[in-house]
Formats: sequence, structure tokens, C-alpha cells
Amino acid sequence: MEVINTDERLLTVLRYTLQKINESTHVKPIIYTDKEIGYITESQSPGVGAYKSQLKDVLGNAGVQSLLHDSVFVRMDASSKLFKILVLKTNETLAYSSVFLQLDCAYWNAEKEGHLREAMKSAAR
Repeated sequence: MEVINTDERLLTVLRYTLQKINESTHVKPIIYTDKEIGYITESQSPGVGAYKSQLKDVLGNAGVQSLLHDSVFVRMDASSKLFKILVLKTNETLAYSSVFLQLDCAYWNAEKEGHLREAMKSAAR
């Protein structure tokens, strides 16, 4: 796992990172946010409402999956056994404001993979 301290705000780093990923032809992001942040109120954490609104603007219509914070780390641990994990640390200080990006293949999908596997099974018979 590699950690880079960006010394920037989370949304600035996220916007830049998503822009670079979206410019790529071979990868696309799978986006995860902490489920807990949906339950944090402005009285508990001043600024959380503005953050959630701005996050929604940055992510647009991207499919975002909300997971419990700890379960994301379980996924990261499993992935780290096969892939390098890059953590971009930011100056964000709101609880459960983390955003996790998993890179997936942009030119292949689960449906195509399913058809391929079925064709391979059929050919083997």
C-alpha cells in the first residue's frame, strides 16, 4: 500500500482523480462512499451538509455504492493481496467522508464475461 499526502481538500483531489480516470480508455471507477455519512447531521458535524451536496455534484450520475466504512477496508485488504493500493490522503476532517475508487476494466463487462464463459463451456462439451 502506498500513501501520498496531497495536502489538498478531498473534493479537489477527487475531482482531479476522476477526471484523469475518465480520460483513460482502459479503466473506469467503481465508487464507494461511507454509508455512515448519510446519517451524520449538521449538528453533529458542522459542514457535513455542504460536503454531501458538493460530493453529489462531483460524482454526478456515477453509480455510487454506499458501504459501511469497515467493510471497505475488508475489501481493500483482500485487494491488496493481488494489487497495489494507492491512498491519497487529504486535509478533510469530516467523519466518514472517505471516498474509495476501485479501478475496473472499461472495455469489458460482466455480461461479456458471462457470454465468454458460456461459449467456453459449450465448446468444451
